[in-house]
Amino acid sequence: MEESQSDVGGNQRRNRLRWQPQLGYNASVNNVYAKITAEKVKESYSQFAGEFDQTRRQQWPEFDHFLSYVRKHAKVLDLGCGNGRLYDFLKPKEVSYLGIDHNSHLLDLARKNFPEGRFQLDDLMDLELEEEAFDNVFCVAAFHHVPTKKMREKVLADIHRTLKPDGILILTVWNLFQFKYLGQFLKAIFRFIFSLGLRGSWNDLWIKWGNYPLKRYYHAFLPSELLALLSPDLWKIEEFYFTRKGNRVRWFRSFNFVLMARKK
Repeated sequence: MEESQSDVGGNQRRNRLRWQPQLGYNASVNNVYAKITAEKVKESYSQFAGEFDQTRRQQWPEFDHFLSYVRKHAKVLDLGCGNGRLYDFLKPKEVSYLGIDHNSHLLDLARKNFPEGRFQLDDLMDLELEEEAFDNVFCVAAFHHVPTKKMREKVLADIHRTLKPDGILILTVWNLFQFKYLGQFLKAIFRFIFSLGLRGSWNDLWIKWGNYPLKRYYHAFLPSELLALLSPDLWKIEEFYFTRKGNRVRWFRSFNFVLMARKK
């Protein structure tokens, strides 16, 4: 028996209504997951802030790559500044510096080591910064702790807004596609399958720090995935390359992705 036009329309409306609660539920679950994950990242850094500081006393070899993008007396924002080592590196440029981190213990160390620096307790995932205020924004080994694509897009939008026209974003993330993380990848894939994607992506990893039981969240970016987050309408990619102990290498041999992007 054929359905009348009114029956077809009624079925379509019922189908739309049937799916709406599920879509809302999925979005709600993903938001809760993101918030819980972000809080766990903060908690993990609080546990081992002292030991983390000891491993971040030396300047990172990749820092030398950044200097040509920072002019003298530039206004610089350092997101995820930790113990402030980037400020120490940028001193010869006589920059106007603001370091932001969510960990009060690391900020206390930064203020102790560099009392002349400016450091602020804040969360890069929830920034309220002045528009077009900075010549450079650094986000060194912090962006991979941001959960969900939606939140990453928000962070990049906040960075874009606070950069001056023609300002430069310098962003690095770890390359986690290494054999030593194979176990974490297998767990992430199984978690993704059995949770139907409600507990993160297949490349969302949880990695221990030393002997501490609490694990840190990392998103294992593919190169194309990271680049896709920066709209060509808003950003011009100046450089994108891969490093291993300061040397440029192919991405499958690298430890870090390094990206320089100019605000359009």
